[in-house]
Amino acid sequence: MPNARQRFLKILQVDATAVFFLCSFSPPADNQAASQKVSRPIVDVQLGAPIYYDHGGDSWDPTWAQDDRLYAAVNDGPGFGTVRRNIGFNQISGSDPLTLTGQLQNLMDDYGEMNAPVATDGRNWKSGGSISIDGVLYMSVGMDRYVDPNYGGRQTRINASIIKSSDHGLHWTRAMQANLDRPMFPGMRFATPFFIHYGKEYAAATVDNAGRYVYATSNNGFWDNGDNYILGRVLRSKIGALKAEDWTFYQGGNGMLDSSWSADMTKAAILIEAPGQCGETGVTYLPALKRYVMVAWSYPIGNGHAGKIEATEFAFYESAKPWGPWKKIKTILIQPQGWYIPRVLAKFQSPAGADLQAFIAVAGDWRNPTYYRYTMVPVKFFTTAPFRVGSLSPTPRNPNKSFRRQILAETGW
Repeated sequence: MPNARQRFLKILQVDATAVFFLCSFSPPADNQAASQKVSRPIVDVQLGAPIYYDHGGDSWDPTWAQDDRLYAAVNDGPGFGTVRRNIGFNQISGSDPLTLTGQLQNLMDDYGEMNAPVATDGRNWKSGGSISIDGVLYMSVGMDRYVDPNYGGRQTRINASIIKSSDHGLHWTRAMQANLDRPMFPGMRFATPFFIHYGKEYAAATVDNAGRYVYATSNNGFWDNGDNYILGRVLRSKIGALKAEDWTFYQGGNGMLDSSWSADMTKAAILIEAPGQCGETGVTYLPALKRYVMVAWSYPIGNGHAGKIEATEFAFYESAKPWGPWKKIKTILIQPQGWYIPRVLAKFQSPAGADLQAFIAVAGDWRNPTYYRYTMVPVKFFTTAPFRVGSLSPTPRNPNKSFRRQILAETGW
């Protein structure tokens, strides 16, 4: 029979073995997956070296479709074609952000030649947000006035409508004339709708009632330097009807409840209030972080037609829910590129530990062909404060040159 000392040593041995086992134990895969499903607030943002493509124009809002391609409108430029129109529509292919290719799907001739006015006050057509869902492309269109004296020279937008295409942008309905005569959303309040993107072909819409509804945000009717954003929704089963009466607007409270939504747009709650700092843009859901991100933008000096257009400011906001509360993470001055209408892509997202690497689609300073073209900017979202040893190279990159290793080294892709 062991004595007291031997029994004590035996207990220590068993305890030590247990402690070692517990410390070295890895949770089973399902527990790891469960831990990864926790929503992690974004606390910081870093931008990488931009990738410029030789395809001019602006207002890019690429949506990730079922065929693995991106589809996006282009305004005032040839895009992946050769002819300029107020609106064109493009297909962008490739699994590597450094070597994308594309083609123009539709010149959208009904919407006019570049800068061609269609109204007595000089307004012309421009596109807003786009989305691919259930095999159909949707895009918003509205009418812009470049220098509106009623709003200090800011570029205003009115009378938005949503159009759809079931053949990858080759043909669209509603007709232009119907959008002109009977716009779905008259006035300025919901004139720049951008749909919330949920992964490839809406497949990540498994949270926040997104499987049932399609959400869209809009500022108060400005291309540049708007003042605030609101949130609208439509039943996924009814978005294809293209009827304004099917839409409701978030008016506050728990957005999961129907009582928090109203058909009266004038009752819409303000998601983000930042006068003069809310240019048109959209929200993207980040499945790996279970967070929503929006990049607001503005011209800090003047506006797009009365200031320094080679300088814009990006304001990064994040939230756990599409209706907020939204928190500003960081502001970054974009100079000399003057990038605008930044959109975080649903495609090309890559988890990096507790963080996320992604890309932003932009175009910039329309006076300078170096920046006035389709551009992909690497972005990293941090859920803990990053340890900085230096900064990523700001040198512009051209995908037609052999700098792949350098880009990958700088951005981590």
